[in-house]
Amino acid sequence: MNEEKKTYSDWHFWHPEHGPFGEGPLLAVLGALIGVLTGAGAIVFHYLVALIHNVALLGIWDVHDRLHQHSPHSPWGWALPLVPTLGGLLVIFLARHYGSAVQGAGVSQVIEAAYTQEGRMARSIALLRPLATAITIGTGGSAGREGPAMQFGAAITAWLDAIFSMPAHRRIHLLGCGVGAGIAAVFNAPLGGWFLAMEIIVPDWRPWTILSTLVATIGASQVTELVFGNFHLLPNVTSALVNRAAELPLFVILGAVNAIAAILFIGSLSIVTQYSEKLLLNPYLRHALGMFLVGLLLLLCFWLTGHYYLIGGSYAGIGDILRGQITAWDVLLLLLALKLLATSLTIGSGGSGGIFSPSLFIGASTGAIYGLWLLHWQIIPANLIGLLALCGMAGMVASSTGALLSAPVMAVELTGSYEALLPAMLTSVTAFAVRRMLLSASIYTLPLRRYGLDIPENHYVVEQPGTQK
Repeated sequence: MNEEKKTYSDWHFWHPEHGPFGEGPLLAVLGALIGVLTGAGAIVFHYLVALIHNVALLGIWDVHDRLHQHSPHSPWGWALPLVPTLGGLLVIFLARHYGSAVQGAGVSQVIEAAYTQEGRMARSIALLRPLATAITIGTGGSAGREGPAMQFGAAITAWLDAIFSMPAHRRIHLLGCGVGAGIAAVFNAPLGGWFLAMEIIVPDWRPWTILSTLVATIGASQVTELVFGNFHLLPNVTSALVNRAAELPLFVILGAVNAIAAILFIGSLSIVTQYSEKLLLNPYLRHALGMFLVGLLLLLCFWLTGHYYLIGGSYAGIGDILRGQITAWDVLLLLLALKLLATSLTIGSGGSGGIFSPSLFIGASTGAIYGLWLLHWQIIPANLIGLLALCGMAGMVASSTGALLSAPVMAVELTGSYEALLPAMLTSVTAFAVRRMLLSASIYTLPLRRYGLDIPENHYVVEQPGTQK
């Protein structure tokens, strides 16, 4: 078989390699190096996003992070939509002059590099991708910080490869180390980052490979902890522990609801991407219009709710939902719809940023709406709504990204609500299974299929001949 035509199956069962990049302690050293560098990069990226946000939206020169708080009212008033519009033009300038890999959700590009380019990525992405995403999010775009952090971590492999000239399978493994480290650095979730890397990027579960990937995620989270402390990104969910069999079917139903929401999210992003590219051929005009519409949605959201819930990963909004501070189902439904549309416009028109965080917001909203419906019919007590919102996050991430193993672990790590792992796992399994029955591609692999790349969304679900796409 020609080297250019190697597929996923060719890389799935590697023979034990020899030389300095074989299985051994050196892998743990490389994993630690990638973790430390990724963690340091995530810290710089954190302050860069904060700086651009404060300057562009608030008109102040400050690196203090306001992304986890509700942003104050912008002094630009009705001119606010011009800010994300100008940010969009800058992102397209970077894409046109330095490569389109600075756009999109980030993980799709890493998956493509792993399965079609033998793990090779452009070294410039390590610098340009965080800059592009910082501009997108900082000027008001609806996207997450985890996508560029993962791509930054993966791009470190390109620099290591230039020094050591690694074999293809080791580049792919170290890409996974970078992806996991990026998630761990942003969310302080080393175990969730490890699961995500191993199930989506690294098709090699030998002991030293597993260990080195875990070392990378631990190293990245430890570096960020030195600056930000041992934090939980989202508030803890205080609710009665669900351990009675009679209550568990409620989470199965929630998983099915999450699957439908995930399909709507995937479809919305795909439709906006395809039709905007078809109808607006000029990339500057396309993304400027998309971000102007996002700016209008920000104004609408602030007018209706008093907050800019849609900016970035909407962590403050997720916190409000988990704490039960939004108790009206129509408000939650409105925020869900606005977040889905704003993220689709931001990424689909050519922006840069992750979709993991928007998935958390949509999932939390879905779970809370479902919980309020159950409360209305007196099926559950009020203190279970937060738990349903948390499990909704897990189910939405599992169904939209295909990250079946990491989604429930990530949800409990983000909140410190480790007692919620069982219902979160049940919700995730159901959401993943239902979405797979209705749509075989995830939000990461569907864009690749548009370019004829039939890449599996993970290593334990492989398409069989004759499976309908």
